[in-house]
This record gives sequence, structure tokens and C-alpha cells, in this order.
Amino acid sequence: MKKSVFLIFLAAIGVIGYHFYNKPQQSTALILYGNVDIRQVNSAFRVAGRLQEMNFEEGDIVHKGDVLAVLDTEPLINAQNQAKAKVMQAAAAADNAARINKRKQTLCKSNTVSQQDCDNAQAQADIAEADLAYAEASLDVADTALNDAALTAPSDGVILTRIVEPGTLLSAGVPVYTISLNDKMWVRAYIKETELGKIQIGTKMQIYTDSTDKVYHGHVGFISSTAEFTPKNIETASLRTDLVYRLRIVIDDADDFLKQGMPVTVKLDE
Repeated sequence: MKKSVFLIFLAAIGVIGYHFYNKPQQSTALILYGNVDIRQVNSAFRVAGRLQEMNFEEGDIVHKGDVLAVLDTEPLINAQNQAKAKVMQAAAAADNAARINKRKQTLCKSNTVSQQDCDNAQAQADIAEADLAYAEASLDVADTALNDAALTAPSDGVILTRIVEPGTLLSAGVPVYTISLNDKMWVRAYIKETELGKIQIGTKMQIYTDSTDKVYHGHVGFISSTAEFTPKNIETASLRTDLVYRLRIVIDDADDFLKQGMPVTVKLDE
């Protein structure tokens, strides 16, 4: 009897041990799906005018400071010359008003003219000085407009879209080129709330594309503090209505192969 009880006890211990050691462990693996994001800029003139030159085609590589396009400068040069003439005119008027005021103030001290005449002379001199300052400011505006007739690249990048052609009359702010900038690339991905504990800012990640065996490396650069519904253009293993958090994974070794919107798979860098 005692032997039977002992055998039953051993069997129970065996069953408990089996279930304990074979209990499914919580996986630490993390697989996310996302898309490559690249900084883009729509380059546009700050002044209106007729487009005269377009110096690059789609796909061309540009460097910071390269002249992308040029407006017809004739109207801007005319406006600059007009502003210069107004400055000269205002300077002459201010100089004359200053001399008259100086004489009037001298006569005022000897009571040769009335105080009202002296006050009027001072006011005219002040007005002339203000007119000169306004004319000089207008010249600065004209100079800036002429400088803005040359559109330069804000950073190194690649021309994605050539939007208009020479001869087009442009308003200020109308895009001329769309440029993909080379300074940073990242992956936009989404993570479930239950997996947030597996990452933090700086967590190393590996990025895989569908069309090459190369493994890119990156790190988590941003974690949204607000939950949102899973966007319909991404895939996860859970329902699309799950709440997720948006991530930005900075790609540390990006190259020209990566394109805007390219789908990628992201895994924890073990």
C-alpha cells in the first residue's frame, strides 16, 4: 500500500515537472512591417516671375547650393534700379532738409525767426530722414528679390520630380522641383501595445527589403505617445482595428537602393 502511494506521488511529480518544463515560453522575437520614409522638399521661388532656366532632370543628383532654376531677371533688375534711384532722391532731400534745419535753428537762437518756423524745419528734416530709411529698405527688398531669382538646392539629394518647364509664369511659392534629401532615411512602422516593452529609444533594429539580401541596421528614434488604429496600408498578425503605436526607426547605413515607400521587414537586432 505504501509502495503504491509512493509510486503515485512520483508519477504526480513527473507530470508536474513535465508541464513546467514544457510550458510555452513567452517569445522575445519582434517582427514589424513598415515602409521607408525619405525627407522630401518642394523647391519653390520666393518671388514671382517667368521661368527662364531649369538645370536638372529627374533622377539627377544635386548638392547643397547648386542652382536648380533661374527666373527672368530683367523685371527684377529694373525694380532694383528704380529702388536705387529713389534712395538717391531721398538722400538728396534728406541732406537739403538737414541744411535748412541747421540754418533755422541758428536763426531761432537769435530770435530772427519764430519758434514755429524752427519746429517746422526740424519736422521736415525728420520726415526726410524717415523717407530715406524707407527708400533704403525698399532697395534691400529689391536686392533680395533679385537674389531669389536663382533657386538653389537646400541639401544634397536626388531630383524626384521636375514639375514645370521654362517659359512658365510662376507665382511665389509654386513648386518647381521635388527633391529627395539624403540627410536621413527611416522606417515608419507600428507596434502593438503588448510589445512596447521590447523596445525603447535607441533599441538596435535590423531592416530587410523584399528585393535584396542586404541587411540594413538602424535604431528606434521615435515612439509615439498616442495610440491609433492600425492604418489600412500596413500588415500585422492581428486585426486591423487593434490599437498600435507609431515608430520611427532611423536607418544608420542607408544607401541609394532604398526608395520612398519601399516595404520592409524590421526585426530586433540580436
